[in-house]
Amino acid sequence: MDGTREEKVSASAQSLLPATARGSRIFGCFGKTLSGDFFQSLKFDLGIIENSCIFTLPVVTWLMIMQRLSPAGTLQSALTELLQGNGRELLEPCKQVREGRISGNTGAYSQARQRVPVEATRRVAQRTFEYLHQITPCSGALRDRLFLLDGSSIRLAHAGAITRVYPPAENQHGKSHWPVLRIVVMHHVVTGLAMAPQFGPMYGPAAVSEQGLAEALIERLPPASILIGDRNFGVFSVAWCAHSQGHEMVVRLTAPRARALAAGSDLKVGSEEEVVWQPSREDRRAHPQLPVEAEIKGRLVVNQPEGAEGPLYLFTTLGEPAARVGALYKERWKIETDLRSLKEQVRLHIIPARSPELVASELFIAIASYNLIRTVMEEAARQNGMEPRRLSFSRSRDAFWSFARAVAYTDSSEKFEHHWRLLMRCLSQFKLPKRNRPSAPRAVWPRNQAFPTRKV
Repeated sequence: MDGTREEKVSASAQSLLPATARGSRIFGCFGKTLSGDFFQSLKFDLGIIENSCIFTLPVVTWLMIMQRLSPAGTLQSALTELLQGNGRELLEPCKQVREGRISGNTGAYSQARQRVPVEATRRVAQRTFEYLHQITPCSGALRDRLFLLDGSSIRLAHAGAITRVYPPAENQHGKSHWPVLRIVVMHHVVTGLAMAPQFGPMYGPAAVSEQGLAEALIERLPPASILIGDRNFGVFSVAWCAHSQGHEMVVRLTAPRARALAAGSDLKVGSEEEVVWQPSREDRRAHPQLPVEAEIKGRLVVNQPEGAEGPLYLFTTLGEPAARVGALYKERWKIETDLRSLKEQVRLHIIPARSPELVASELFIAIASYNLIRTVMEEAARQNGMEPRRLSFSRSRDAFWSFARAVAYTDSSEKFEHHWRLLMRCLSQFKLPKRNRPSAPRAVWPRNQAFPTRKV
C-alpha cells in the first residue's frame, strides 16, 4: 500500500475512503482497506484461479459485507444494490457485464459465496483489523494498548452437515435441537475494533474450551498489549500465554484461586500483595507443554466497586496503583456492548448457513463489516474531539448505509466530499448517554414469542 503514515491518518475523507478520481467509490473503507492489490495477493497465496465472470472474489466479498450492513440483510438486497450500480467498479468486463445482462436471481451469488475459501474470509477479517488499527492515531497512552477478551455462543441452523461438526447439547433427557458454536473475541478498548475471532463446537467429542481459543487469539495480539479478562480467563494457562508473548495483563481470579495464590494472606478489600503465580498440579496435567520454570510475577489487588456484591480479586503485571488497576478492569464491560452490537446490529445472534464452511465465512465477514463501521465512527469522533465509544453503533451503521448508497452514484469529488461531511456531522450527533455498568445480579425481560414452544 503506497503512501506515508501521515497520509493514512489524514483527517480528510480520503484517509479512510478511496479517491473518487480512481472510480473506487464502493462504500467507506472497502476500497482502501481491501484494495485490488490485497485481493491479488490473497488469490496468489491461496491458489485461487478465477475466469472472467461476474462474481469474483472482490465482488462476492463486497456483496457479503453489503448484505450484513443492509437493513434487510438478504441476498436479494445485496444483489439489488449491485444491479442498481452500487459497487459496479469491482466488476470484471465479462460479456454479461458489457451487455448489461446481470441476472437479478440470487442463485449464482449464493453458489459463489459457497466457493469462497474460509481462509480467504479469515484474512479479510484480520486485514480489516490490522490495517484499520495501524492507521488509527495512537497517543501511546496506557488505554491505547488495552484489549478486551471474552467468549460467547452463536446458534446455528439445524442441518445435517452443521450438526456433525457442531453437535447440539445433550443430557440425560436427550438432545437439544439447535447446534451451538462457541466463539472467543478480542476487541480494542478505545476504538472497539475486533480481531478475527477463534471458534469451534461447544458440545460433542470435539468441543473446544474458551481458554484454548483465547490462547490462539493472544498469539496474534499487537506487540506490548495489555490483556483484560474475566474469571473465565483468569487461569494460569491463559496468563502464561500472554506473559510469554510479552504482554501485560489485568485478569480477575476466582476467590479460591486468589486465596491459593496469596498463600494464606488476609485478602481484605483495598489490599494488594506481590505474588508469584506458579502452575498447580492440575494446570500441569492439563497443559503438559508448560515449561518447568514457568511462573509469573505480579500483584494481587482486592477491589470492590460500588454496587458489587463481593470483592474482585485482580491479578496484574502492571505497576499502576491499585485504584488505577480497578479502573482498567472496569473497561471490561465494553466487550458486553460490543457483543450486543455484533449479535443485534450485524445479525450474528443466529447464522442460518447450512454448511460449516459457509458458517465460518459468514462469521468472518460479519467481523469485517463491524470493523468498517467502527473505523468510520473513530474518524467522526476524532474530528469532533470525543471518545469513539460515545457514539451509537446502530445509528452510525444506518447513517453509513445511507452514505454508501448516496456516493455510489456520485461522479464528482465535490459531491463526494459534501456527503462525507454530512456523514461526519450526523455521526457526531449520535452521542450515547454516559452509562455505568448495572449492579449485579443482572436481570432481563423475557421475549414474547409469536408461537408456543415446540415439544418433541
